[in-house]
Amino acid sequence: MDNWFEELMLQHRRRALRHMAPHLVAFYSEGGAPQPRQIRNVSDSGFYLLTDQRWGPGTLITMMLQRTQESGDGSADSIAVRAKVIRVDDDGVAMAFVFSKPEDTRSVAGLIADEAAVVDKKSLDLFLQPLWINRRIETGVGSS
Repeated sequence: MDNWFEELMLQHRRRALRHMAPHLVAFYSEGGAPQPRQIRNVSDSGFYLLTDQRWGPGTLITMMLQRTQESGDGSADSIAVRAKVIRVDDDGVAMAFVFSKPEDTRSVAGLIADEAAVVDKKSLDLFLQPLWINRRIETGVGSS
């Protein structure tokens, strides 16, 4: 099958619980001052970015994710992530989070200026956790 990777990613994407309207924006460099771009949904494996930019599938991009609401737990309000374009649509792009193994990070340190700022999976999970909790409260899920 020629598109085995795309089919695998589609199956994986369907299994990940998506959180709609997550009070999260993304910043990335387009040559000028970065502007906030809305994130339509987010899961623990990636997000859908509303943007006019049309990167090709497979493109790796470093982005800053920022909460648009206070977490209330004292955690950081923004985090740098590495993401890969999985799908391009009319209104934006589907992105998958990409994490380096610790040994890979050491070997590329210094080659990519922002590599040290990019987080690992555990740090991303900690950053996203307040979004999951706050979303459950807003929608009434999990409340008595």
